[in-house]
Amino acid sequence: MKPEQEPKYRAQVYVDDQAAPLEAHLVNRKTGEGIPDDEPVFVFRARDVYAYQVLEHYLDLIQGGPIAHIDAVAARVDDFNRFRRTKPERMKTPD
Repeated sequence: MKPEQEPKYRAQVYVDDQAAPLEAHLVNRKTGEGIPDDEPVFVFRARDVYAYQVLEHYLDLIQGGPIAHIDAVAARVDDFNRFRRTKPERMKTPD
């Protein structure tokens, strides 16, 4: 995953041996901490017509919290908004 796609996390690929299938986990870029297998993760894609609204609502909910987190979320809201404005042909309602 490129930092432009997800600035906070990256995909870390693990290979135990040649016969084992590849496993990938999300890892915090800054700390290197992985998300445990038993912790649920939910991913929004910019092409989801509802994702922008959900992120805007989340941004409202975190007001008063850590400025760095608010700034990071606001930047993602801007990214999602730019995507929906510049690539309307790729937008879709989730299946």
